[in-house]
Amino acid sequence: MNKRKSNHLGRVGMAVLLCVGLSVSTGCQSKQEPEVTTEVSYETFEESVTAVKNTIAAEDGTEVPIQLNVWYSDEAAAPYYEAAAVEFHDRYGVEVSCTYMEHVNYLESVNEANISGTGPDVFMASNDEVKKLHMAGLAQSNMLYTDDFWGKHYPDVAKAAVTSDGVAYGYPIYLDTAMMIYDTAVTTQPDTFNSITEFAVNFVDETNTKVIFRWDLADPFYDCLFLGTGAEILGEYGEDTSVFNVNNEQVVQNMTFYQSLHEYFSIDVDSSSYQQVKEELTAGTLVYGIVRTDVLNELGTYGSAYALCPVPPLSPELPVQTLSVTYTAFVNPFTKQSEYANLFAAFLSYEFAPNQFGLTRQVSVRSDMERTDGNQALIYEQYCHANPVPKALENGDFWVYTEICFKNIWNGSDVAAELNQLQEEMKERLN
Repeated sequence: MNKRKSNHLGRVGMAVLLCVGLSVSTGCQSKQEPEVTTEVSYETFEESVTAVKNTIAAEDGTEVPIQLNVWYSDEAAAPYYEAAAVEFHDRYGVEVSCTYMEHVNYLESVNEANISGTGPDVFMASNDEVKKLHMAGLAQSNMLYTDDFWGKHYPDVAKAAVTSDGVAYGYPIYLDTAMMIYDTAVTTQPDTFNSITEFAVNFVDETNTKVIFRWDLADPFYDCLFLGTGAEILGEYGEDTSVFNVNNEQVVQNMTFYQSLHEYFSIDVDSSSYQQVKEELTAGTLVYGIVRTDVLNELGTYGSAYALCPVPPLSPELPVQTLSVTYTAFVNPFTKQSEYANLFAAFLSYEFAPNQFGLTRQVSVRSDMERTDGNQALIYEQYCHANPVPKALENGDFWVYTEICFKNIWNGSDVAAELNQLQEEMKERLN
C-alpha cells in the first residue's frame, strides 16, 4: 500500500502563497484601502447606479467614460463576456474591457496587480477559490442579493458554492458537473452501473472497435461520485474542517462496487485522461462515458449518435453523489468603481444570463429561466442535486490523497484499509 506525504501542498492548496488579509509583512500590503459596501436589493441598486455619473475627469480636465477591467481565465466563456460588455456599455455608458489571463498563478496575478494599482475591477474564478479569496482580501461580499433574491433566482447549490464563513462572495454565473454519455445507436440510457456491466457481458462487438465504458479514472472530480451519499466531506459549504467521514460502512460498500468495475473495464489509471474519452467520442467508439459539460459544444462533432443523462446510481441500494463547480464573478475590493463593478458582476450573473447558452453552450446557474434545450435542462437538474466542490484551504491535500486512495483501490488494495488511511491522513491535516 502506497504511503502519502502529509505535507504535500497540492494543486488547489496554494492559499498559503497568498497574503492573508493583504496585511502581513511579506510585501502584500495594498496601496489603497478597499471600499466598504452595504447590502441593498439588486433592483434598488440598479436604479441608483443608473443615476450615478458614468464619467471621470482625465488629466487634461476632460470627462471620459468610466472603464471597467475584467479578467477571466476560461477562453470558452469569452463570447459571453464580450457580448455582455457591449450590452452593458449601451445601457450604462460604461466601457468594459475583458482580458484573458492564463489560469496558472491567476490569483497571484490579481494580488500583484492590486499592489501596483492595476488590479482588475472584476475577475472570474471557480467556487473552490472562495475561501482563499476572502481570507486574502481579494473579493467583496455579494452586496446586491438579498435572501429573497437568492431564493427566487438561484438554486441552493449556487449560494452554498459561493458562501464562506457564512457570507456569500461574488455573483455566480455558470456551472460544470459530471454527466453520463451513451451511444444511442448501440445502447439505451443506463438505470444503474449494473446496467452497464450487464451490457458489457452480453455485448458482441462485431467491429472489434468499441470501448464499453471509460472515464478519467485519474481525476478525483469524477471518482468522488463513487463515494456516494454516505461520505461527509467538509460540511454543507465545503469548508468545515470538523466534518470528514469517508470510512463508514456505506462508503465501503460503494467503493467495493467501484473496485469490482475493474473486472469489466480494464482502465489503466496511470494513462487515463479526459482527452482519451474525447478522442473515443470523436471516433464514435465509446459506448458509455462520464463527461463534463464542455461536451455540449461538441455533441454534433462526435462519431455516433450520443446522448446525455444523469449519472445513475451504482445499484438500487448504492447511490452516487456528483460534484459541481460554480464559476463566479468576483468584485475586487480595491476597485475604484465599486458601484459599476458590482453592477456588471450582477449583470453577468442575472440580467444577461438568458444569453449564455446561445453564445457559449455553457449553462447559467440562474434558476428562473426557460431552458428549451433538453441537454441544458438535464445538466442544470444534475447541478441542482450535486455538491459544490469543497473550498477549504486543505483542498490540495484532499485531492492528492483521494487520487492515491482511488488508484490503490482500483488496482486491488483492501478497500477498508485504504479508506481508513485516507480518513486518518485528512483528519491529521484538518486538525
